[in-house]
Amino acid sequence: TKSHLIIMISSFAIAASILFVITCFGSVTKSKEINELEYVTPEEIGWSSVKLEEAENYAEQIGSAAVMALYDGKVFFSWGKINQKYLIHSIRKPFLCALYGIYVKRGLIDLDKSLDELGIDDIPPGLTSIEKQATVRDLLMSRSGVYHEAAAEAQIMIKTRPERGSHAPGTFFYYNNWDFNVLGTIFEKQTGKKIFEAFKEEIADPIEMQDLLLSDCRYQYEGKKSKHPAYHFRMTARDMARFGLLYQNKGKYGDLQIIPPEWITESTTPYSINN
Repeated sequence: TKSHLIIMISSFAIAASILFVITCFGSVTKSKEINELEYVTPEEIGWSSVKLEEAENYAEQIGSAAVMALYDGKVFFSWGKINQKYLIHSIRKPFLCALYGIYVKRGLIDLDKSLDELGIDDIPPGLTSIEKQATVRDLLMSRSGVYHEAAAEAQIMIKTRPERGSHAPGTFFYYNNWDFNVLGTIFEKQTGKKIFEAFKEEIADPIEMQDLLLSDCRYQYEGKKSKHPAYHFRMTARDMARFGLLYQNKGKYGDLQIIPPEWITESTTPYSINN
């Protein structure tokens, strides 16, 4: 069967069957072609232009701003402001995860190191001795067992946050910002590199993202909640499409292996059953 991949901006999953990149909010205009990506008609790859028009109408109704669909690396559907930058919220998390794959391979990050070993704590009430036993691996799986307040939390995270100490590290899945904000702190501490500079150097530039600038990136500090900032990207749909293709191609761009293929497999493997 032909390989295909779907990515939605609102989704954390980046390994699926057909690549879709959707950014939310904003008015709609017809898009320009993306440099260096080949275009094909929907019918050439077994899709229906009529059905895609229905999808376009639906995307407009729900307030989407851009949609890009690729099959085998070729654009067969492109709609909206694909070259306009949007705050991409939690897509920052797979970006950092990809960087972890690179630096774990280089031996600069040990996934089995605990928060205690790495000297990680937070503002009062600080972490308990049990919470400090959570490992980097636990944080990557959103299973740290640390239910401290965090920067850039969504209301659903606040409402569903378990009580402190209710679950031991590694035993319970809770999608949250604390784990990934702290992963940002750990990354910078262990590698000596800033997240945004590392992403641009290691991923964005090698895969020829067209629009991303360091000025599109910023930290969000909420010192009354946590000492660990969130790290935000503003990005275009066409740049995210390239990131999706990188995962579809097992971390390879042309002849360049950017992310270790074993990390692509490991980071897209389910580890928790929710609900």
